[in-house]
Amino acid sequence: MNMLQRLNRIGILVTMLLLLGGCGIPATPIDMIKPPASVSSLQRDNISQELMKLLPDQAKLIVPMQGEQGQDISFGDMDGDGINEAVVVYEENRASGKALKAALFKQQDNTWRIVSEIKGFGYGLEYAGFPDINHDGRLELALGWSLGAAGNGLDIYELKNEQLELVKKKEYHGKLDLE
Repeated sequence: MNMLQRLNRIGILVTMLLLLGGCGIPATPIDMIKPPASVSSLQRDNISQELMKLLPDQAKLIVPMQGEQGQDISFGDMDGDGINEAVVVYEENRASGKALKAALFKQQDNTWRIVSEIKGFGYGLEYAGFPDINHDGRLELALGWSLGAAGNGLDIYELKNEQLELVKKKEYHGKLDLE
């Protein structure tokens, strides 16, 4: 009887060691299948890495609440040259606190550079995009800032002499519709 109890204890110990040792139920093949990365998502990741190198150290990209999920870069041709500019909104940690900023990038000879930078306001980003607000055939930059209980603020910028120039500022509530 003593030997049977001993074997029983050893069996329990081995079972517990296997369970606690990380041996578990292996993943099923369906759990291991992931969709292939698209060419556009790989290009976007490469561009994102290039743009991050041009931002201050420890800058954190902000993804807009409205728009395509997970899109931290918005593209649009503001100057009409046929090549899209890119805008990213980021949070910069400074000694005086956190600051929201937006940087407009232009690509020339396969190299990105910051052409204009503006200060943001509020607590976060609701929208970032390039609609043609005034229907003149040229895209403007629209940035919707989250202001908390006060609602949201919309800033509209035009590109003049490679600088973003604020042309309109307004408050809005709810979902932004610029179409």
